[in-house]
Amino acid sequence: MITRKTFLKSVAGAVAVAGLGGGVAEAAAGGPHRLRGGVAYDTGVLHAAGEPLSRARWSRRRLEQEIRVIADGLHCPSITAFGTEIGRLTETTAAALGRGMEVYVQPRLYDHPQDEVLEHMAESARQAERQRDGADVKFVAGCEHLLFTPGIVPGATFQERIANIGEIPPGEWPKIMERLSDFLARAADVVRRNFRGRITYAAIGGAEQIDWNLFDIVGIDYYQYFATDAEYTKDLAPYRRWNKPVVVLEFGACTFTGAAQAGGMGWDIVDRDQEPPRIKPGHVRNEHEQARHLTRLLRVFGAAGIQGAHAYTFIAPGLPHHPSRPEYDYDMASYSLVKTLRERHHDEESPYRFEPKRSFTAMARHNRGQAGIFTGPASETGQ
Repeated sequence: MITRKTFLKSVAGAVAVAGLGGGVAEAAAGGPHRLRGGVAYDTGVLHAAGEPLSRARWSRRRLEQEIRVIADGLHCPSITAFGTEIGRLTETTAAALGRGMEVYVQPRLYDHPQDEVLEHMAESARQAERQRDGADVKFVAGCEHLLFTPGIVPGATFQERIANIGEIPPGEWPKIMERLSDFLARAADVVRRNFRGRITYAAIGGAEQIDWNLFDIVGIDYYQYFATDAEYTKDLAPYRRWNKPVVVLEFGACTFTGAAQAGGMGWDIVDRDQEPPRIKPGHVRNEHEQARHLTRLLRVFGAAGIQGAHAYTFIAPGLPHHPSRPEYDYDMASYSLVKTLRERHHDEESPYRFEPKRSFTAMARHNRGQAGIFTGPASETGQ
């Protein structure tokens, strides 16, 4: 599996070669402020035809319970509601609006032909427009299309495209960026014909080179890791030069030692060639590191003038916690703020409950203004 570092290195020169960096305003949008964190909320994503959604169990009662916890327990001002089923996106939007939160609606349809992706986006936009309440509903024109939508990078599935990225010759990147730009222009047009509110796109931070003139808000999925705050500030600065609000639609870390540096590839610690899958040897559960990273980045984002940031993710029922068998503690590979405990650990259809992790407590304290950064131990064994 290609690492995120290799991926970012592979495309680092694409903006200069492809000539997609022009037209940027010099003024920066927003100034330093204390930023309250929101969350990304998974309503269920279809990863492959014939497979269940990433959230196999779904009910209105559970949705209302989780949205209440996000609003009243985490004190989140906003969420990104993402998923494949438009009905679930609509339900989630209504529940979050009912709790006074701002909602970014983000449809996801992986590995389908581009026309089908755009049709799905159009219907999602129509439904979001029906729910738009002043400025409280924004629309996100998909997520990381470079990886998840065919026809831009070679490969039939997103796993194949991720694997292929490291093998792409540098001279091919201008064509790839041109294909991405063409698709995003079509997507923005489709969304604007069906949604009258403000729109954005969830770009891969540090990789996808976007003409943000197409959108009202600069949106990024941000999993970079730097040792110092100054390096983060420098890395984030170019996004503000478009003189538009910048919102981080995803950021976070998994729940093991070293997860902050692993960034967007932290999920890849599960050996799925075994049955049942197992956590790869050498990984130690670490809730402190996840909590420290989340609150650190909220502080960094606020200082850098970022207007909003959504921790990925509130809950990941497909990656349950095992309190006594570390090799089956899939929550270590999860970015979630709560841990899922199933009645039947290896059964995706099993009833489950959830408990807050240290990251939940740290983010809730941050959002209440009680702590600027979590200061627990740098490492720990167990929970």
